[in-house]
Amino acid sequence: MTSKQLAGSTWPKGGDARSHAGDAILQILEPLAGFAIDSGLSVSDLQALFRQAAVKHVALRQLNTCDRVNISGIAATTGIPRGEISRILKANGSQKDAPRKKPHQKSTNRILTAWYEQPRFTNRNGQPADLKIFGPGATFETLVKAYGRGIPPRAVLDELVRSKAVEVLPRQRIRAKSPVAVDRGISPRAIREFGDRAHELLSTMLVNMSSPETPLFLANIIGAISSTDALPLFRKELSGKGAEFLTELQESLAQEAGARSKSNSTAVSVTVFCHESCREKPGKRPPRVRRKNFRRET
Repeated sequence: MTSKQLAGSTWPKGGDARSHAGDAILQILEPLAGFAIDSGLSVSDLQALFRQAAVKHVALRQLNTCDRVNISGIAATTGIPRGEISRILKANGSQKDAPRKKPHQKSTNRILTAWYEQPRFTNRNGQPADLKIFGPGATFETLVKAYGRGIPPRAVLDELVRSKAVEVLPRQRIRAKSPVAVDRGISPRAIREFGDRAHELLSTMLVNMSSPETPLFLANIIGAISSTDALPLFRKELSGKGAEFLTELQESLAQEAGARSKSNSTAVSVTVFCHESCREKPGKRPPRVRRKNFRRET
């Protein structure tokens, strides 16, 4: 399958808003899916979060228009059963108060959890034991067969090695290094900032789309840089000018905040970002790591 085929939408082509909305949401969800998977969330987690978001959005819209929440109305709009809507509204977005359900873990995290918790796969100190890759008994192969739901052990091993959740030892043994498979470049602080900035950007663009007569200010410029050697200079110039611009605005907001009471104030945020269609030089790809073969012992 080519990159163009991967990038294509499965929505029927047409001029209706629904098909265009499907294409737009697919574009939004593609980077979000990568972020969620790298953060340790499963597809089931994403589905549950989207259902929560849909219920909360329709409920807030009801409160803004008629000062009351109608569960049947939310069910009619979203297609979500009323019992589930009641549970979501009762939880009020708090994980602490949410119904105690067994979480839908990623397959890799479910396997790691069993490795850390099941006595069959732990050592005398209760820590995950170093396991042989193949063979009967307490091996990685039997662990994956028991908790991997049909996924081949080698595919699971490759993913755990990629996320640095395990390390391969000599003599075809592996050692667990982390109880969850999470991309090492993601931190809780970066996740919070991503959520805040993405929410602000999408909210602003959606307000502008639904209320074009009174839009919130959002500017965008598009151009092209022919030489990748010029990109570092462009980034440096943008960083300097952007920092000066934001500093001036911060001083203006500080003066405005001192002149007004907090009860009458409106929260305002300004973000400057630069998006590049391709960070790598054309024709160059990162070097491929040759896959090491493992053999069953006879």
